[in-house]
Amino acid sequence: MSKKLSVYSTQASHSGQMIQTDAANNFWEQIEYAYHQNISFLGTGGGHGYSATLDTVENGIEIDLGHFNTVSIDKDANTMTVGGSVHFANITGLLYDAGKEFRLFTEVGSCSCVGLVGASLGGGVGPYGGLHGLQLDALQSVRMVTGTGSLVNVSATSHPDLWWGMRGAGFNFGIVTSATYQVYTFTNNGQAMSADFRFHASQNASLYEFARSYTGKLPDAFSIDIAIAYNEAFGGTYLFANFIYAGPLEEGMALIQPIIELGPFDQNITMIPWKDIETSSKFGIDALACIKGNFHSVWGLNLYQIDVPTLIDAVSYMDTVYAQYPDFREAFLAIDMYASRVIESVPDDATAYPYRNAVARLWVTFFLTPPIPTKELTTVSPNLSLLDVGFPNSSFATAASQVGRDARSLFVPTSGASTSNIEVYVHYGHGDEGQLGWYTERKLPRLNALKNEYDPNKLFSHYNALEATYDVPK
Repeated sequence: MSKKLSVYSTQASHSGQMIQTDAANNFWEQIEYAYHQNISFLGTGGGHGYSATLDTVENGIEIDLGHFNTVSIDKDANTMTVGGSVHFANITGLLYDAGKEFRLFTEVGSCSCVGLVGASLGGGVGPYGGLHGLQLDALQSVRMVTGTGSLVNVSATSHPDLWWGMRGAGFNFGIVTSATYQVYTFTNNGQAMSADFRFHASQNASLYEFARSYTGKLPDAFSIDIAIAYNEAFGGTYLFANFIYAGPLEEGMALIQPIIELGPFDQNITMIPWKDIETSSKFGIDALACIKGNFHSVWGLNLYQIDVPTLIDAVSYMDTVYAQYPDFREAFLAIDMYASRVIESVPDDATAYPYRNAVARLWVTFFLTPPIPTKELTTVSPNLSLLDVGFPNSSFATAASQVGRDARSLFVPTSGASTSNIEVYVHYGHGDEGQLGWYTERKLPRLNALKNEYDPNKLFSHYNALEATYDVPK
């Protein structure tokens, strides 16, 4: 049975011991002890993980990195060093005040509450990625404790083999206590256009055709996010879209003029400091995405092409789900598109990250806010029968899994993937895709060799891990 994970939920969800550490606490000694005793453990920084594989931590040790929260910016060197628990919200204002910027992160909304280091180790996609590449491409070094209890500094010149693996699969090998990144001087004096729109569901084809027209040719400073959502005040199922342009307003307005001409029923176009993009864009969805204690069920898929008929079918599908499944009316089905020129300029074999050629990402997410009453649900589609659903009992998770899997399956035939695997950006993974889906066949031999060297007892095997088998329903 697939389980939903909640933001900041690991302490409450699993039995075992929590160790809260600080810089003066040699916690690698405890990791070394766990290594020799073969005790599982999980390091938590942002605590913003959604994969169902996290539910495999039982009777283990949670290592809370909350005290590793420092941020140091060197304006002359264009670098920033952060502790392992620093969130995006902790850096944006400081960087802005220093006249610098950084690649933002987008996951199930905007998510200023995501842990910076954790996002980096899997890739890091989002606005400004078209200008500066993946978040992991900005990494210059990390200080970490490996699965054997060794404290090491890892960079292009120190443990270069591990450095390759840390950028794309880093959570498989240890706990990062600090990381140093390249940061960048302001683009457009630190200002960006944020344009939010709401459309009636009947307008979806034109909106998706606009997105398709930019496949492979998005301007570096331009990003597109489109989501299917529900709000009774707006007539039920509707679409909202966000466009970020890190350039002059007149240039941004020219890019979105076709969107304005579609006739949205609501819009908000503003120039804002880049530091406010996560919290202000998408009509402020960050506030919902970052509520502590909310449960989430997330399903993702890489898209190598934008197939408009599939997206039209997805609107109809979600409309049916919303109508027959009222408890899921906070669910979204979204695609995000960020320019790939800079991302693809880094050779594929330079890092473990496998999906530089994806043109967009699909994600389906359920925001489940307690308490949700138990109720009888009906059939949503010929291939999907929903069960009694309650919160937080397991039948709710089962139903969310069925809906999420069904929605994802709509896109698999037309995703443009070159393999039969469910290929997914690892932080958008539900947990059932397996290591071929997260890391690809071409990356696995080298990654598994690193796993055997730096975590031979497979202690770091609770988040979309290498050489791990999970009881997550297919």
